[in-house]
Amino acid sequence: MNKKITRTVVAAMAVVGLGAATPSYAQWYVGGSVGKSDIKFDNAAQSDQFLDLGFTNPSTVSNTKDTGYRVFGGYQLHKYIAIEGAYVDLGRFSFRTDVTPKGSLTGSTRIDGFELSALGTLPIGDRFGLFARVGAFAAQTKTSYTGGGSIETLIGGDNQKKRSTELVYGAGAMYNINQNLSVRGEWSRYEKLGNIYTGGRTDANLYSLGLVYRF
Repeated sequence: MNKKITRTVVAAMAVVGLGAATPSYAQWYVGGSVGKSDIKFDNAAQSDQFLDLGFTNPSTVSNTKDTGYRVFGGYQLHKYIAIEGAYVDLGRFSFRTDVTPKGSLTGSTRIDGFELSALGTLPIGDRFGLFARVGAFAAQTKTSYTGGGSIETLIGGDNQKKRSTELVYGAGAMYNINQNLSVRGEWSRYEKLGNIYTGGRTDANLYSLGLVYRF
């Protein structure tokens, strides 16, 4: 975990420590959400790499959207503060570059990992609430490559993996169906995932809707 993220998480946890848990709000909860994820992918930069290798007319297309989900659990320390851990799967993304002499390179990328964050919550009446999160995402970005025609992948180079711990933040709203069950909608942002070997460093967004159950 880099120093910037360490400072962010420590500061968030310090804020958590300022509020003493009270019996009326201190409770465990679990939940899950599913929705749409998307990443940034630079088609032009991917194509330009092939010019440096002596190919001509490179053209790249990419699929940067998929279904993502979160499975999470947390503890509401205080009316306004919670801590939450989650497993996050941002889905699979792909790209294909065609070149002259006739050949192609296809890449398939999957991004998942574990998240720890602090939530600031703001109840609005008995039913509604808003929240914002900040934390760390221990990410794994894996890309598999397939070459064809004039492009061949090297042995050992057809599968690339990058692990890193990066910043995650987001915001959302919830509606309390009853004392134990809530509906939650949220947006989360995951930054600086992967590297040049996995298809380039990217940011990812997840827009999801899910359920929360409080014990």
